[in-house]
Amino acid sequence: MSFDPFAIHDYHDKVRAKIEAGEPGFAQSVVNEVMVSYESASFRGPIYAYDSVALGTTPRVSAILEEMIIDVARGEGIASPRTFSRARVERLVADLQSFPITFLKPRQRAELLHRFYLAEGAPGGVLLF
Repeated sequence: MSFDPFAIHDYHDKVRAKIEAGEPGFAQSVVNEVMVSYESASFRGPIYAYDSVALGTTPRVSAILEEMIIDVARGEGIASPRTFSRARVERLVADLQSFPITFLKPRQRAELLHRFYLAEGAPGGVLLF
């Protein structure tokens, strides 16, 4: 049994079960080698993760959420319906498109996000509210 003082593994299991059941508002992904669970409407905070090595670090929570949005579009994360804000995804696409044309990675991510979440009949459209 691994060191788990906050029962985070149980929490991740519960979130995964909610995603599999199609309950709206949940996502999971591995961000920077750490399992992260997201609740779009949570009283204790939308992002819940535990990494004993990174306890002293202060991550930018919005960057974690953005990475989760990208991971789900890539098929590297999972989410249930109505989890991500359409406005947040649109803003992320606009931010990535603002890079100069010579920066290929942000522009490719913007195109991926647009195709997956925002285009007509996009498969990820059901994940937005």
